Amino acid sequence: MRKNGPLTQTIVASLRVHSTIHKTYPNIINPVEGVLNEHFIVWMRTATLPRFRKLYGWINQSIPANTVLEFEITANWDVQSFKGQKALLVSTTYAMGGKNDVLGSLIFWIGITFFAVGALFGLKHAWKPRRLGDPKYLKPIKEE
Repeated sequence: MRKNGPLTQTIVASLRVHSTIHKTYPNIINPVEGVLNEHFIVWMRTATLPRFRKLYGWINQSIPANTVLEFEITANWDVQSFKGQKALLVSTTYAMGGKNDVLGSLIFWIGITFFAVGALFGLKHAWKPRRLGDPKYLKPIKEE
């Protein structure tokens, strides 16, 4: 039995990375929880565009109109080094998720349309099937 197999090397490398992250962000990354912290994972995920939003959390209850919300914010992540900005945005999501229903509704109706067209082709095939390789559908090439 080998003592330094690939699994042992992977575990040692993982512990080394975990230790490095904890040393870099000691007040943010718990040495026990490590990179399982969802807020840290979301923050460190690379954004594809220069202007982006990163979800920090959500509220799973309805909030009556004119309710005053109070948040305590700790600035843990540096944005000055890349001339970034931070803002707190409280927003709603729709049934399809995201900032508006248009994209979700569009994808839903395209899916319904494709399903209907597929069903029509299925009914046509059930009513009048076409045999695979039937020569009556082949047109001979005319030689000139």
